[in-house]
Amino acid sequence: MATIVEKIFSSHAGETVKAGELVMVCVDASLVQDMNGPSTIKNFESFAEKVMSPEKHLFSLDHFSPSSSIQAANNHRKMRQFVKKHGIGHIVEEGCGVGHQRMVESGLVKPGGIIVGTDSHCCHYGVLNAFSTGIGASEEAIVLASDKCWFKVPETIRVEFTGSLNPGVTSKDLVLVMIRKLTQAGAIYQCLEFGGDTIESLSIDDRAAICNMAVEAGAKGAIMPYDRVLEQWLESRGMETGGGVAPDEDARYARRLVIDVNSITPVVAVPPDIDQVVPVDSIGKQKVHEVVIGGCTNGRYTDFAQAAAILKGRKIAPGVRLVIAPASREIAGKMLETGVYSDLLYAGATILPPCCGPCTGITGGLIGDNEVVFATANRNMPGRMGSQKGKVFIGSLW
Repeated sequence: MATIVEKIFSSHAGETVKAGELVMVCVDASLVQDMNGPSTIKNFESFAEKVMSPEKHLFSLDHFSPSSSIQAANNHRKMRQFVKKHGIGHIVEEGCGVGHQRMVESGLVKPGGIIVGTDSHCCHYGVLNAFSTGIGASEEAIVLASDKCWFKVPETIRVEFTGSLNPGVTSKDLVLVMIRKLTQAGAIYQCLEFGGDTIESLSIDDRAAICNMAVEAGAKGAIMPYDRVLEQWLESRGMETGGGVAPDEDARYARRLVIDVNSITPVVAVPPDIDQVVPVDSIGKQKVHEVVIGGCTNGRYTDFAQAAAILKGRKIAPGVRLVIAPASREIAGKMLETGVYSDLLYAGATILPPCCGPCTGITGGLIGDNEVVFATANRNMPGRMGSQKGKVFIGSLW
């Protein structure tokens, strides 16, 4: 009667555990990003001298990339020194991508694993049928020193998407509709377990966007099924297959949510709340000063290929800025190879080196007072992409 997350924790605990129980388990990998990397290092050095398993960890210089201030540059320098001193196995240098994408590309995340990181969107890695979640700098310091972390095994909400996507509807629309139904606080310290026939038709890129935004409903984690789509993706990258985890047929869930995809039309999250989701055609005409495509939520090749298909041979409208932020150099390289990069560039886009871009409100095309941005990112609270007086609408490309 076990859910996926209960089975994953049971395998790591060496005994059967259920939702609500407290466990201390070894984690399989972790991420440290540059917003809290220095505090993680400070915590670690206050009690430890050695990183137990350097090969398990990835340090990512992505939020302040390229360095946006002297302080950011010095923080990056501190992280590089720590990585070198302890032989950390993976580092995402400035301009090399977003840590979440690189975690998935690197092979550190495996089906059935437990992964943590100092970023709320670490739930992203559930796309590979793993449990992953964000933790604080002090907890991460303990993970670096011991490979261990404590958890309360989360309850699970089973989310099933059924039916076929309507024209113009993407997985971004699916996750926004889900968040509207759950609300921003509807899944606090619970894990979302996805299923349904719609999921079978979604690519790994599509699924990643859904897992990435699970935390916007308060979720502790989000787990996609291990199926042929995932297996083929792993095979194509030369990664280990097998180890997938499925729920028991009689698994007990805190809640079941079935979403009829046939009824979904393109939607948008209206500022200032991510669960204030309405049909695109219900908001009328809205002047937009900037469009942002990229980052960890929708910064993959398929996203840019869709945008290029719309813009090829055209120019962006006067008075509108288009900012592109690929999630990794692998993705940027494919954009170059296929002509997507040039199509967007010649349309008038500003193409950033692979990084978080303006999503975190730090660098790379921030908005000013009373400006409006439409973004494929994950959050729309005031100040998220610049001025507190700006407005951020969240949606998909179509």
